[in-house]
Amino acid sequence: MLGTSFARPLIAKRAVEIAHKEGATAIAHGATGKGNDQVRFELTIMALDPSLKIISPWKDPKWTMKSREDCLDYATTRNIPVSQSKKRIYSEDRNIWHISHEGGVLEDVSKEPPDDVYTLSKTMQTLPTNPNTWRLNFCRGFPLR
Repeated sequence: MLGTSFARPLIAKRAVEIAHKEGATAIAHGATGKGNDQVRFELTIMALDPSLKIISPWKDPKWTMKSREDCLDYATTRNIPVSQSKKRIYSEDRNIWHISHEGGVLEDVSKEPPDDVYTLSKTMQTLPTNPNTWRLNFCRGFPLR
């Protein structure tokens, strides 16, 4: 359940490495201003190279998009494909360790998650009666199928 919390510092570490390789003086991230991701990205960047400028559009007063709906409208008007919709407005963080979802109805703890939130798993009611077995191999840390 901590896939995001340890993925963000690893992403930031790699971003710093790439910034150094490319001679960049700044790193931008897309974490919103309301969550832990901004802290995870920014503290890692500052710890590894405090000289790098951090660009965080969600915290910039010039940034005009203030909600997920605004972002969806932006994508729609520019024909940018996204998996979210105003009905399925979850944010998904998928990496090698997990997938997590947040946003929309998921933020109301009094409600069960809707079935459409499951992208890597299924509800108990929809599981097959004859399960399959999968073998997953790794090469240099990357999963192979």
